[in-house]
Amino acid sequence: LLTARRFPSAWRVTLPDLVSRLKAAATIEIHEPDDLLLAGVITKLFADRQVEVEPHVVQYLVRRIERSLGTAMRVVERLDRAALERKTPITRALAAETVSAMDEGQGEFDI
Repeated sequence: LLTARRFPSAWRVTLPDLVSRLKAAATIEIHEPDDLLLAGVITKLFADRQVEVEPHVVQYLVRRIERSLGTAMRVVERLDRAALERKTPITRALAAETVSAMDEGQGEFDI
């Protein structure tokens, strides 16, 4: 199993044996998650933390965060932390603050 940002055919490989093996290997492109998958991932990440979040909050996040699993993990972690610090449930307003803080590049956001 290999992962790469480019297909093996674009690699500069000079060893003939390796070139033939790479040509024979099956390749699959993994696309960004669609809305349904991203919503499912976000819901699962919250469930893993035993946090209940309203579906409209999940939909808000799906429409506004970068379409990557890494971003989904970061936003869920930050929302969970912010809700624990404030001792409040995760609401759309808290989600908006968190997404805004992430968009502004605040590594450790103070909201």
